[in-house]
Amino acid sequence: MTGVNNLTKRWFIVLWAFIPLVAAHLVEAQEPSAGDAAHFLRDGLGARSRGMGSAFVSVASDLTASYWNPAGVPSVSGFCIGGTYEGRFEGLVSAQYLAGAYSQEDWGVGIIWYALDIYSVGFLAIGIRGKNFQMGATAKIYKFASTTQSADGFGFDGGILIFHRFEEMGFNLTLGFVSRDIGWTAIRWRGPGIDMVAHVAWVNRLGVSVSSEWAFGSWLISADLEVALKRPPRPGETDYLSKTLQTRVDLGAEFWLQVFALRIGFADVGSRGFAGIFACPSFGVGVKWAGLELDAARTTSPLGSTYLLSAEFVF
Repeated sequence: MTGVNNLTKRWFIVLWAFIPLVAAHLVEAQEPSAGDAAHFLRDGLGARSRGMGSAFVSVASDLTASYWNPAGVPSVSGFCIGGTYEGRFEGLVSAQYLAGAYSQEDWGVGIIWYALDIYSVGFLAIGIRGKNFQMGATAKIYKFASTTQSADGFGFDGGILIFHRFEEMGFNLTLGFVSRDIGWTAIRWRGPGIDMVAHVAWVNRLGVSVSSEWAFGSWLISADLEVALKRPPRPGETDYLSKTLQTRVDLGAEFWLQVFALRIGFADVGSRGFAGIFACPSFGVGVKWAGLELDAARTTSPLGSTYLLSAEFVF
């Protein structure tokens, strides 16, 4: 028991030390984020999480946990299967995934296969549960293929969730941390006259959420802080952080009214020079019935709206 408490304390120190690093760079000018490989994954998976503005690292309790935070896999209810259809940028591009998960009292496993155009990514996650914490890891396979080129890569994620119940005030506090593509996953491209290596951004996210029951259901409010490095340093590079550091803040909320859910979120909240505060709003709804949950969401971005529809069935 003492070992668990000490582990929890150490993680609290690590997680809260992460906040000043994000805040210090939040309003600084950043290089556009289009340069890192597999950038299409950065906004996240699933209608529930996207409807909450992608503020999901400390929630991660559905089939998308293998992506958002593998520590959340043990929170999935029993054996689940499901998937999502996503129409990006007013339907210009479509993506989809199929997923499954299984959990018991103190452990869980999850799998996702995601596809978008010529890109596909497979996730295999495992998580364990302690008294007031959960930990997990994800192995990922990246595949890219066209008529003349192909690429592949293999990466790892790691995450943790820490729970605390405030009995007197009647709410739950959850802290979450995930490190994705640890050490910059290398993607090797091959084809006629082509042999090059690109890197997936090393993304670190800290999340916090507060939740409670109420007379008509439950409510949850969440926030994520992200620090990402697009690529490894180059020899002799003196302005590395100014070229590769990216930060963002995401905010979200979910309200369950019996079997119906309402969600709202603001992704990529921050300052944009003289334009003031900038954010990409999102909205979502959900319904549960006889083990089936259906979720829909609409998100916005400078490139247009994205629409998502997810289904999850619990056996």
